[in-house]
Amino acid sequence: GKIEKKWVFDASSSISSSPIAAEITKGQVGIVFGTQDGKMYMLDADAQIKWFYSIQEKIGEIQQMFLDEETAKSIYASPKLADINKDGKKEVLFGSDIGKFYALSSLGKLLWDFRTDGEIRSSALVQDNMIIFGSNDKNLYALNLKGKLLWKFKADSGIESSPAVLKGKKTQIIFGSNDGKIYSLDTKGKLLWQFKTNGKITAKPAIGDIYANKKNYIVIGSADNNIYALNENGKLEWLYETEGRICSKVCLADINNDKKLEIIFGSCDDNIYCLSCNGSKIWSYETDFWVVATPLILDIDNDGKLEVIAGSYDNSVYVLDAEGTFLLDYMPGVSVVTQQPGHYHDLITAEPGEYVGKKLWEYKTEGMIIGSTFITNNKKQKEMIIGIKEGKLDNLTYKKD
Repeated sequence: GKIEKKWVFDASSSISSSPIAAEITKGQVGIVFGTQDGKMYMLDADAQIKWFYSIQEKIGEIQQMFLDEETAKSIYASPKLADINKDGKKEVLFGSDIGKFYALSSLGKLLWDFRTDGEIRSSALVQDNMIIFGSNDKNLYALNLKGKLLWKFKADSGIESSPAVLKGKKTQIIFGSNDGKIYSLDTKGKLLWQFKTNGKITAKPAIGDIYANKKNYIVIGSADNNIYALNENGKLEWLYETEGRICSKVCLADINNDKKLEIIFGSCDDNIYCLSCNGSKIWSYETDFWVVATPLILDIDNDGKLEVIAGSYDNSVYVLDAEGTFLLDYMPGVSVVTQQPGHYHDLITAEPGEYVGKKLWEYKTEGMIIGSTFITNNKKQKEMIIGIKEGKLDNLTYKKD
């Protein structure tokens, strides 16, 4: 089989974060994303524009001095889709670099907005009738569903990491900050604990029962090149060191049916990694540039096995076998499997007898890949929606030979 492009959408303005796809109303899928010129789009499954909303802010004179006219209205983080007014349709929640947070109806009409004093580069969490997001003014904000402030928590630096919820002995709101701290708050905004890393955290924490022991753990990467696994009390379980920054959320998925969760992520050392629940490497796969986007874990070809779909800044989308390949008799640096001319790293050098990343397909796009999502069409096929920094969305799907 092969990976084919079904359609491409050109937003003619650059895109900074992953598109989000969801059922907006019963049976109606929407693909939602924001652009650098301050537009929030909703497309249908065939890339027709259902609506777009343009941020209409007047930029004040003072702001003009330190804001770039081009990017002042930029929508940097992915929107959150949630039914906040209980009308059975999903509303669109997002922030912008101008410092405002917006709630739009499912038809793209402004319901309300809320002003902060810094760029909002954090996606919102909707939890217990609260909308929670961070701002570069150092505050984590909790609003009610009508956009009124319930509480705010002042961190020591700006917050570009998106908050996540951990359900444990108590419900915790977990997020990272620009000075490398991971914070845990209760649902009233009171600090429970903090943990210090040595680099900026822009990733959203991934939360899951990684050991299959009925307890939730936090797994998050930092610009100090490490992945951290913490327990619900903020104690370090393990860390795994890469050679580059880790910018976005890791994926937690059980790829080998042992009930435990593996950790799959990209790093700015150009690699895609798969770790076991205890932080040891299962496999890695090397691309030609940074891997910034969170991978997708899907069964793209409906063969009952999961694939890892990862986009790189080398413009390629890689579809990898989630389990990797076991190479017993592989001589490091000797046997190079060449499938296409110029593609010499289909197998990555490995110690004899270890798993390596196995590429199933590679698809070249027109630009750097910043995020991806997927929709399931009426033929039960998965279609990947790939966000490209230069302002395009590609719909890629698997085609049987």
